[in-house]
Amino acid sequence: MRQSLKPNLDQSSPSQPPTLPITQSVNKYLWHCEKVRRMSDATIRQKQNVLNRFISITRIQCLSDITNDVFDQWIAYTSERNINSSSINAYNSIIVAMIRYYRELGLTIPLNIALISSVKTTCSERKYYTAAEVERTIIKADFETGLMIRIMFETGMRIAELVRLRISEFKGRRIRFLTKGRKIREVYVKPSTLDDIKTYISLQGIDDYLWGIHDEELGLNGEPPTTATVRRRLQKAFADAGFTGFYPHALRHSFATDLQKRGASIPEIKEMIGHTSIATTERYLHGFDGHLEDLFDKYR
Repeated sequence: MRQSLKPNLDQSSPSQPPTLPITQSVNKYLWHCEKVRRMSDATIRQKQNVLNRFISITRIQCLSDITNDVFDQWIAYTSERNINSSSINAYNSIIVAMIRYYRELGLTIPLNIALISSVKTTCSERKYYTAAEVERTIIKADFETGLMIRIMFETGMRIAELVRLRISEFKGRRIRFLTKGRKIREVYVKPSTLDDIKTYISLQGIDDYLWGIHDEELGLNGEPPTTATVRRRLQKAFADAGFTGFYPHALRHSFATDLQKRGASIPEIKEMIGHTSIATTERYLHGFDGHLEDLFDKYR
């Protein structure tokens, strides 16, 4: 459970460099994001993780310690660990967003944002899996991991949404849950998947979070696993089935592409996947991959 983000407000003069301990500055900013800007729990957790890692690596004590040299140190650290460029740029945006927030409050921070260069991204092919490939992976996986994969493929659910699924969000085949941007999304699983979910709940004695962990030694009493833990399990299952380089969001692409191959229109897929923009949905579709020659021959 995330710790309380109620801030200890900075009493220093806004015109002077901020000297509040950096952890208190982060908590104040996250409180603003949560209570004022109404960001989702998943977004707050991501911001908190990135900002805490930034503090740990750079060892800054307060906001006035954030200089361009410090930021370069951070970028070097992330680059050396083979973190992809898109993720590095996303992490940097989170840190810069906090800097902008405090500057809007009138605080002086020495970082020159204009000198921060985006890490060059490389064009990478998005991955998706066919229904047969997903089924092949499920067969190789243990029952619980296979059930996770089935739910993601049948609903287009994000991994963060899967991890925090609760029994109370199920009503028959329907699942209604809070998604990105604090929107309610409604999805459906197949009857056979629902039967397996019911079996799993009964066998595990689940009463709240679907994947709740009970371990007295670790002090866990039904809390959900971390996203990283589930990601590793999914990666192992796909690797065991012969698919390397798996990342969970590929199942969301697979969901959309499978709908397209079955004849769903882009507006229909947009509604089912929960996008607000058709342009976003189009980036998820791979239904014509490998079939362009056939289409040209047919229509040209």
